[in-house]
Amino acid sequence: MDFKKDSYLEEVADDIDRLITLDINRRGVIQILYRAAREKMGGPLVLAGSRALDEAVTPGSVVLIATGWPDRPWVTPEIGELDGPPGAGLLARNLHRTLGAVPIFLIEEELKPAMEATARAAGFAVLPPDKAIEAFRSPAPLHAASVLSFPKDVSRAREESLRLINIFSPTSIISVEKGSANAKGIIHNSRGQDTTECMAKVDELMEEGRRAGIVTIGIGDGGNEIGMGTIGDAIRKHVPYGARCNCPCGSGIAPAVSTDVLVASSVSNWGCYGIAACMSVLKSMSDALHDEAMELRTLREAADAGLIDGSTGYVDPGADGIAANTHAAIITLLRQVVKNALSPAGLALETGGFKPSAGKEKKQK
Repeated sequence: MDFKKDSYLEEVADDIDRLITLDINRRGVIQILYRAAREKMGGPLVLAGSRALDEAVTPGSVVLIATGWPDRPWVTPEIGELDGPPGAGLLARNLHRTLGAVPIFLIEEELKPAMEATARAAGFAVLPPDKAIEAFRSPAPLHAASVLSFPKDVSRAREESLRLINIFSPTSIISVEKGSANAKGIIHNSRGQDTTECMAKVDELMEEGRRAGIVTIGIGDGGNEIGMGTIGDAIRKHVPYGARCNCPCGSGIAPAVSTDVLVASSVSNWGCYGIAACMSVLKSMSDALHDEAMELRTLREAADAGLIDGSTGYVDPGADGIAANTHAAIITLLRQVVKNALSPAGLALETGGFKPSAGKEKKQK
């Protein structure tokens, strides 16, 4: 891709970055996180994410996507929040369409049924991993994903990480709204409270993935998620509870683990949609980003499966205190950006995207 097209893509990605970092819920931290992440990534965050995935993912290869935040665990670990699973499911749909990825979702055992419902709402048949991979080769279309539980115990999480990497040879590992431990091994919520016990230890998977040379991407919105270790200094300096938390560890919410790419957004789901929108432009596939109806359907199905709005505490299809119709409006805007970017008035990009006939071929590195 020549310089002119690189410049054009960066302009489009800048617009997408701006949309997904609108501080609609007035948390007051996204611009801190975004500026620090932008400096680290050296350009638009969604472009860094989509390019990394485009270079790494081959048709039929597995992408591991971890998500799920157990919410109100002092009541029960069976309650999770709506920010995370919908974004993970709909980003997976986009990567399946544009790159031919086979998604395997990782989540706490208690939240597995909700993730399965969310994946189905995003259009996937939920099958065991071997069947999901086999479905990719099906002579009649069958778009499948798998949902697996991931351990909360650190040593077991390390063992499971090695097992998943050895069996599936994933081409990328993505984390969406997933708690990450600080230097003392403690995971916190945004209020600086210890939530270590209830959280799957996906940090171990990210570290094993990086050691194996697998592309790792973290998507978050508060500074305490996997990937935010990439900008740990800024979090400790500027984010509430970043340097000193509300639990006995006293070491703050800033994570210790970094990822290759960090996407900070106002709502973690939106970070997923931003990568999906940018990927749609990168691959010249204007229909690859889901529409408003599918956004509303996915949020509704996730809520019906028991996930809550983490801000309000209601089983409701909103997320982070933002109503479902506003989330759908973000999709409207992103779809318009994609459409205009690929219109004859925009810069003509090479036609790309995954083609079913290429299912058994590998990209040339």
